[in-house]
Amino acid sequence: MLTHRRTTPPIAVRRRTSPRGLSAVHAAALALVITGASLLAACGAIGQGADPSPSPDPTLSRTLAASPSPTPAPTPVPTPSPSPPWIPGTPWPGPVNMPILMYHHINSTPPTTALDASLTVTDADFARQLDYLKCAGYTTVSLSQLYDGVYSGAPLPQKPIVLTFDDGYADAFTNAFPALQKRGFTGAFSIITNFVGAAAAYMTWEQIGAMVNAGMEMTSHTLTHEDLNKSRDDIVRQQLTLSKAALEEHLQRPISFFVYPSGEPFRSGTPARQAQVVQMVQEAGYRGALTASNKLQQDPRAPYAFNRIRVSGGVDIRKFAENMAGPLPEKIGC
Repeated sequence: MLTHRRTTPPIAVRRRTSPRGLSAVHAAALALVITGASLLAACGAIGQGADPSPSPDPTLSRTLAASPSPTPAPTPVPTPSPSPPWIPGTPWPGPVNMPILMYHHINSTPPTTALDASLTVTDADFARQLDYLKCAGYTTVSLSQLYDGVYSGAPLPQKPIVLTFDDGYADAFTNAFPALQKRGFTGAFSIITNFVGAAAAYMTWEQIGAMVNAGMEMTSHTLTHEDLNKSRDDIVRQQLTLSKAALEEHLQRPISFFVYPSGEPFRSGTPARQAQVVQMVQEAGYRGALTASNKLQQDPRAPYAFNRIRVSGGVDIRKFAENMAGPLPEKIGC
């Protein structure tokens, strides 16, 4: 919690002249006043801001052949910001530091490229990360739960976290899904609808449906992993509306959230282009959307630009905790 420093006004002490100086009573009173002023000043100096957010390591970003252009690792450092507690029953009054993590592949297949290595978290590392989250007291929530809390004041756990998985890869079903279930966690999976079942690398509709029935959340990631910064507006609208429709048709439930492919237009687009795309996302019927901005802060004023922290392959558990501003494992016995 951010505690604002109160400035204690100087206390003026009027001296009365007397042939014998200050009486013993007056001298004692003066000592009490001076002591109280010192205590107030000391208290005001405590807790004047949150610790700066850590700096995730930048990773390589190269084009991956025969697959959609994955979300590159952005380089900005998470911006330090206060994390005031939310009050049940009331919307969030302002920005809050709350981690939404971004994964791609979860498997132990040896990577063939530097990009594959950066996008792939091994099964052992993923299990260690989930165990750390559970030990540290985090509770996974869906995007729907998060937005209900942010905008309607619905109850949220003390330490909520959202785990997201991009692109709809097959290992989301075979590897990530059972690991989440084992620990009672949930995840949000962004699906490129034209790629579903198109190759062995991607999940099938049956697998996606099984995950939804088990409590996992699905979000749209366009039809073909389109660059929404460079594409024409009519193409953007098509990608937004048809992917949403396909998910809703196959899963028989509303799809409320969208994940920007490669974080565009929030990585390289102008503010004007970002505003244009946000308007199209809103018009397509989405409730909110996620970027890839590598920041912890979630701003209620920007429901179509909530931030995420990327989890890259090869990151040790201490760095994982630092990147999401969590307690260090050795400090809490995790």
